Amino acid sequence: MPLRFNSCPHCNQRIVFSIDENDINSTSYPAPVYILHKSESCGKVSTFYVDSLLRVSYKELEKKAGAIKTIETRD
Repeated sequence: MPLRFNSCPHCNQRIVFSIDENDINSTSYPAPVYILHKSESCGKVSTFYVDSLLRVSYKELEKKAGAIKTIETRD
């Protein structure tokens, strides 16, 4: 499970999460995945899109349809 570093689109804080190929629908790329920013100051879910190498290509504030899993950030 590779670690990914990015920023939360809601609060712009740095977030870290682990992602695996089993976490995404690999039939279409970029594949959406829900990321829950597990922070007392934020706590919001956003949609991140990953490519076939599990790199984040873009993110959206809203929870868009199509993801199969919600991943929580690491503290």
